[in-house]
Amino acid sequence: MSVSLPIVQLSPQSVPSAGLSHAAFIGQLLQEQGELTAVERFSRAHDEGDLERYSAEAKILEPAQARYYKSLLPTVTPTASEQYAFEVDLDKCSGCKACVVACHTLNGLDDDESWRRVGAITIGEEAPQVRHVTTACHHCDEPACLSGCPVKAYEKDPITGIVRHLDDQCIGCKYCTMMCPYEVPQYSERLGIVRKCDMCTQRMSVGEAPACVQACPNEAIRIRVVDMKSRVLEQDERLVPGAPYSKLTSPSTSYVGVSPDVLKAAIPHDWHIDRPAEAHWPLAMMLVGTQASVGLLFVERALWLLSQFAPIEVVQDLFRLTAWATVCACGLALIGLGVAPLHLGQPLRAWRIFLGLRTSWLSREAVVLGKYVGLLALATGLVWLPYLDSYLPSVELGPWVGFLPQSAGTLLVVAALVLGIAGLFCSGMIYVATRRELWSGVRTLTLFFASAGVSGGAWCTFVLAATGSNATRALMMGVGLATVLVTVAKLVWEWKHLTGPALPLDSELQRRSRTLISQSMPGLKQFRMTMAFSGIALLLHAIAASSVLPTTVVAGVAFAAALALMLGEYCERIIYFSSVVYDRMPGTMR
Repeated sequence: MSVSLPIVQLSPQSVPSAGLSHAAFIGQLLQEQGELTAVERFSRAHDEGDLERYSAEAKILEPAQARYYKSLLPTVTPTASEQYAFEVDLDKCSGCKACVVACHTLNGLDDDESWRRVGAITIGEEAPQVRHVTTACHHCDEPACLSGCPVKAYEKDPITGIVRHLDDQCIGCKYCTMMCPYEVPQYSERLGIVRKCDMCTQRMSVGEAPACVQACPNEAIRIRVVDMKSRVLEQDERLVPGAPYSKLTSPSTSYVGVSPDVLKAAIPHDWHIDRPAEAHWPLAMMLVGTQASVGLLFVERALWLLSQFAPIEVVQDLFRLTAWATVCACGLALIGLGVAPLHLGQPLRAWRIFLGLRTSWLSREAVVLGKYVGLLALATGLVWLPYLDSYLPSVELGPWVGFLPQSAGTLLVVAALVLGIAGLFCSGMIYVATRRELWSGVRTLTLFFASAGVSGGAWCTFVLAATGSNATRALMMGVGLATVLVTVAKLVWEWKHLTGPALPLDSELQRRSRTLISQSMPGLKQFRMTMAFSGIALLLHAIAASSVLPTTVVAGVAFAAALALMLGEYCERIIYFSSVVYDRMPGTMR
């Protein structure tokens, strides 16, 4: 966690002499700290009409190196519709990376941490020219990192427009690294939080240039004031070739020195370099666990609706199904949510996750799924109340035992299912909100709800096999066969849109994603298919042997099928995270 401390500038008179007491010295320091800043002195001089005196004083008080970068800083402060922004001259940037070194050193970054990166583009084909592109945070007009953060660890200064990260608020969820299309926020393993460029706010506040601006030997980087409200962005406008569309977040950075028409035809040097993204295995386990839980409840409630046309003995067995299905669903959800905090760099701060409820889908998911588990646990207790009747004090609970399970328990199961479906939708929107093509709403929500159907159906088959009787054997066979069909349909969909060979209608990003999977994740893809077909085979075996083998054996086979299918869904989710390919700024190793 970085802490911003006021900069104490010691004048020659500030050094304590032998006769100056400690208290007096501290008082003198506090007095100096109370003096006006450069901006305040300029404002007062402007109001008093005495700018000449201010200019004379400013030459004495300004930093020693100011004469080298003074022309690279704006002379006015932003108005209501304006903000500070980086301007990069592509003709002046030589790619020396002095800006990278200065940023890394003066901000005390970790060895593997970098807030500024340098890439390269090639302009022209007959006489190609190379231009280097230095990039950092673009301090967007509509920062996605700020809107997506579940704990409000970002703020956009209302005067300067600088987007700052609040280290002491961060829980290390890394969601901002997904939301930012420019991959600006960098996660620090040592600190367990995310950090990013803040345009060296502390230096800017005292009239000093940011580290990158000071270090550039060619004066390729400057700070200027831009009017963000007057800009009109084209639908396909990008900062530089290969970069994400500017309409996503309205970045304030501008690249000059090359005409826009010529720049559009340039090609980034790392255009076709793609590497697997972070797998996010705790998130994958959480998603599969909660989706299996909701899917199980959904199938159980669907069977209850069908039971209106079933014989009475089937209805009686469905009471046992509800009791055990709620236990199983609650256990799956608790396992999923229990693993999720392992994804956080600061899990003890996770209680703050509700703070971004108004703008962050991650906050909404956490709150809704938390309510879902709580309501499901209460419903499970009420459903089990009749089976615990003999163990409960009859005097105190007598009249409630007969009333609660049939009414309140059933209603709470339905209410929990509604919350669970809403939670699954929030889970999908977390990734849809990033506006990455391969995480579109159709692809993401199809995968997530289909996973709920596959895993939920498999676990319901197991519960029916373990708790049912001859009366519910037909239901177990029907649920098992439906689960097989849903699994096959999902595998076909995955093959068509995710893991299979390229199709003529595929976009460039889809083709690159398929290539990444086949070249970097062939073993994972094969294991995913193996688990899926193993689960299908085990389910079919349990169905075929349900009338021959003992109930415990059939239940064991169904349990193995559910585990195999869940493991296959987990592998699919890892592929979903790792194979995402998207537009990036040059120099980000794609």
